[in-house]
Amino acid sequence: MRGDGIITGRGGQPRLGEVLRQRRESRGMSLRQMARLLHYSPGWISRVENGRAIPTDDLARACDELLAMDGKLIALARADRGGAVDLLRPAQLPPGASAFVGRQELLRELDGLLADANRRESVLTIALDGPAGVGKSTVALRWAYDIAERFPGGVLFTDLQGNSPAGRPLEAADVLEQFLTAFGLPAAAVPADEAERAAVFRSIAVRRPILLILDNAAGSRHVEPLLVGARGCVALVTSRRRLTGLAVKAGAHRLTVRPMDQRESVDLLRAVAGPERVAAEPTATAVLARRCAHLPLAMRIAAERLATFPHRSIADAVAELDDRKHRLNVLTDIDDPHLAVRAALASSYRELDVEAARTFRFLGLFPGATLSAAAAAALVDRPLGHTRRLLEVLVAVHLLEETGPDRYRRHDLLRDYAAERAAEEESPTACQEAVRRLIGWYVHTARDWSPPHEPGSTRRNGVPQRRVPGGQ
Repeated sequence: MRGDGIITGRGGQPRLGEVLRQRRESRGMSLRQMARLLHYSPGWISRVENGRAIPTDDLARACDELLAMDGKLIALARADRGGAVDLLRPAQLPPGASAFVGRQELLRELDGLLADANRRESVLTIALDGPAGVGKSTVALRWAYDIAERFPGGVLFTDLQGNSPAGRPLEAADVLEQFLTAFGLPAAAVPADEAERAAVFRSIAVRRPILLILDNAAGSRHVEPLLVGARGCVALVTSRRRLTGLAVKAGAHRLTVRPMDQRESVDLLRAVAGPERVAAEPTATAVLARRCAHLPLAMRIAAERLATFPHRSIADAVAELDDRKHRLNVLTDIDDPHLAVRAALASSYRELDVEAARTFRFLGLFPGATLSAAAAAALVDRPLGHTRRLLEVLVAVHLLEETGPDRYRRHDLLRDYAAERAAEEESPTACQEAVRRLIGWYVHTARDWSPPHEPGSTRRNGVPQRRVPGGQ
């Protein structure tokens, strides 16, 4: 490389770039035409021609075929790098959970989507969403291990840190650089611009179908620069948000990972705590699963505590979790304090805007699991329509679940965390006033209520009213 940053071949002079430009111009082809045909950016092709970047073997081969140069450009590219360099086949999957149980229906659904994409010879993008601690990453890794050998281009994995405690998700440009170097590209062959990096990445994927696992995305826009459109490629994205934008723009299939059912929960506790202990206390095991809201993260932590303290019974673990004020303290890993239900919920809570966070806190003052939009409006002291929009925000990030028209539910661990936030961030007066508004709303609703519509009754403002004989 010369001091001015221009890459030279043997003998100190630019080689491939000069030959490429001369051949292109002799064919009457503009830089933009070539870039469009090769699916690269004009800026990147220009850097190659000017000797400021070394093309990959794939790009050199594509140029060689386009310009009918009988392998000359491929040889020049390898010579400029000092020898032949073949792309590597990345295998980046981290270890998965050793005690994987359940999720068979979801895995079959993923298999079905892959089979359908293969029949149509199309690209497949899947977005797995779900609440904190529900096991999205575990499911993604399990499925990825099952199908990894089908991808000759390799398997790429990255944790995008969309819910990182530091609050700084990875930048797409940095992820693309990691991916390109994982294929064995030298630093000189990695463009500086994000769009150009994406173009090189997609060009590699066109010839070498890859499996791409993008874990913990902050949102649709976070992953869009990382997606490829090549047939045979599969991208699996996990996020706590419902990635509707990815469905609209990239045709992604959205699947929601939900808490485990009772049978799966017992199977997980059995796998971690031990089959003998679960068999000895089946009733306490079922209650333990409910106290953990059937969330795999919570159940694994509780089961590991049991495995660590073999003289404690499952009933003892249930008794610990019966104390709502200390339940989240118990569901914290002894070895890693960051591995905790509270920490997982906190990372979702931090992403809320001011009004949505306030709504979440006040919902922690509601004593039940299920409430109506009207009751929530009374709690937060906002108009009903505005409250509905706030509740939709919470639903979109899985801090609340919609169960019917204007009906919402959250599990006990979410309620406990919301109550903690209210106690920490709201004044006692504000909490008391919110509860007073809620009680007042219920009193008003009860006063206006009458039995369901019966013969001889009328309706006023949509509410059944019993007609009193002789009355008006």
